Amino acid sequence: MVFKRPRSRVFAAALASLAALAESSSALAQQEDVGQEQAVAVLPAVVISGSKRGQRLDGLHGAASVVERTELEDAQATSTLDLARVFPDLTLSYSGSQLFPSFTLRGVTSAQDFYNPALTVYVDGVPQLPVSAIQSLVDVERVELLKGPQGTLYGKSAQGGVLNIVTHQPDNTSQAMLRTGISSHGGYQAQANLSGPLVPDLLYGSVSLAGSKQPGELDSLVLGDGLGGVRAQAGNVKLRLAPAGSPWELGLSGGRDCARGQQDVYAPYDEIGQRTAYALDGVPEAFRNTHQRRCVNAWAARAQYQWDDWQLSAIVSAQRLALERDYLFGAQYSWQPERWRQNTQELRLATRPADSEGSRSRAWDGVFGLYSHQLDQSRHYSIDMVLPARAPFLDSRSRNKSDTLAAYGDVTWYVTPRLDLSAGLRLSRDTASTDFAGHLMGAPVAGDRSTHENTWLGRLGALYRFSSSWRGYANLAQGYKPAGYALAPTSIADAQGYGRERATSYEMGVRYASSRLRMHTAVYRVDTQDGQLYGVGNMGYQTLKNVGDMRSTGLEFSAGWDVSRDWTLEATGFISNAKFHSYTDTGCADCNRNRVPFVPEHGLTLSAKGKLRVGDVLLRPRIAARYIGAHYFDTANTLRQGGYTLIDAGIAWSPSQNVELAFYAHNLTGKDYRSYGFSYGPGNNYAQVGTGRTLGMTLTYAY
Repeated sequence: MVFKRPRSRVFAAALASLAALAESSSALAQQEDVGQEQAVAVLPAVVISGSKRGQRLDGLHGAASVVERTELEDAQATSTLDLARVFPDLTLSYSGSQLFPSFTLRGVTSAQDFYNPALTVYVDGVPQLPVSAIQSLVDVERVELLKGPQGTLYGKSAQGGVLNIVTHQPDNTSQAMLRTGISSHGGYQAQANLSGPLVPDLLYGSVSLAGSKQPGELDSLVLGDGLGGVRAQAGNVKLRLAPAGSPWELGLSGGRDCARGQQDVYAPYDEIGQRTAYALDGVPEAFRNTHQRRCVNAWAARAQYQWDDWQLSAIVSAQRLALERDYLFGAQYSWQPERWRQNTQELRLATRPADSEGSRSRAWDGVFGLYSHQLDQSRHYSIDMVLPARAPFLDSRSRNKSDTLAAYGDVTWYVTPRLDLSAGLRLSRDTASTDFAGHLMGAPVAGDRSTHENTWLGRLGALYRFSSSWRGYANLAQGYKPAGYALAPTSIADAQGYGRERATSYEMGVRYASSRLRMHTAVYRVDTQDGQLYGVGNMGYQTLKNVGDMRSTGLEFSAGWDVSRDWTLEATGFISNAKFHSYTDTGCADCNRNRVPFVPEHGLTLSAKGKLRVGDVLLRPRIAARYIGAHYFDTANTLRQGGYTLIDAGIAWSPSQNVELAFYAHNLTGKDYRSYGFSYGPGNNYAQVGTGRTLGMTLTYAY
């Protein structure tokens, strides 16, 4: 299969094809009786729990994608880092290590603000710590990607969107699953899930365990071989008390996720094909090391009560994270242990979702809530020079705290059978404080500051049903990151902190769904004011500040066509233009109108998947080609990664109902590309290398 680099004419051809399909479908749709809006069986009955009130996807006043368990398994998605394979318009990679994910969606990106990714990850309604956003996927039922700012429902750090992970909840059905697999370069994965009734019709429980190894692909005569990989182990336990026929239920869950790796290693920027990690010769043996260990313990308690058309929900959660991190870079050896404590509480009152046919007895739906969030982070940041002799360079200890109190509401009014109007509002009060002290090259590094502010966010939306298959919508939404302080202070300037960042999104979209064809297209613009980014300078010693305003405009589309009962073709693409509308940081006088880092100019994914029965054997082949357009890794737009194509393929074989054997290949052509890059002084540019060709197989038993 040859996949050529898409240019504007390729996008034009793709859009023309979609238009032709839409036109042929529209001729049939125009013959439908609009009064039969309740009979929307042609639309998939997909429910988005990320709306916090169980809203159907076809009625959402915005864009979202949903991936179910089977598709996650076919893509061999064992961690959130793998979700870019099932959400083609989401760019996701490491920024140095698994602690710092770089999310990019609709031109909104983390852009090197390591501790505050532009997209928030939730698991069963609980926000995950930013340094554990890349985590194992354990017993997951589905993953929802809500696109664009979700500030009125989710609050801070949701400008790009929300990645909502929904795991299996135990019930009266007994289930068991065992999976094991191996991959090239010594990789492996294993998972076991057991779920069912402890007391039928009353008490249910589940236990899940998972382990995986992602091999490293960089070698070094100084640091060793197989650098850059990670081993992960995770598990959770759930109890659910839900008496049959009762309007209430209680739930308790606890889990642990640990990851160990040899990361924070880089190759020279222009020599990634050699896959050789940069390291200086002559480093004493005691410092020839790179090590990272992150463990997070989490628990959550849930309660729910239903009556008539209403549902009252409460959730309380706690996360405790310990991090050990030390590594060698150049002549510097760094040691950076951290401790995180996060507590959240949410009380939510929502109307109950409509039935599976979309029928409802009321003229409006809504969700109202109160939310509280407390975060405490402490860090020891130490760097020693180890060449030509050991000498202290930086040593600081810091503690940062932040608290959020918020009230929110979101209401949808069904004005007519055709027209819905919606509005949302959120008021948040955020406080932040920092306290750090130490020295940098003998000069004092200290600060003790605090700040607080109130933030109003709004949302307006409308949806119109042209027919039982066609939907059009418009949405105006806001998001923000609160004011605060750098979580890794290295200078007195970090005590100045940074102000609030705000984002406003304008979006218009159209959906079509029939028994065989599904399409969605949207145009958007996201204006970001007072963007929080690290200023220009050597990596590791920059100051987090407000650098100016950004604007992202773009178009996205997706289409899925069931060619037959056995084959489905899909296409997903986007065009994105994200630039600094005004760049005010004096460190880069020429950055105004530059492209925002980590934002591809465009992308296109084509895939085919099938179900073939040969006698009593079921085969499920799958192939996908994903093109990621050119983008930069720095605000000065000097570190460029050209466009590249990744091809994934796989086939699953089910010799019986309970057993499946799958073979897969990721990056089939072995394409070399950079997933992250930075500059460490003039002419000293480094990069992390994307995962090369990976071949593997898995064996699954499910009961």
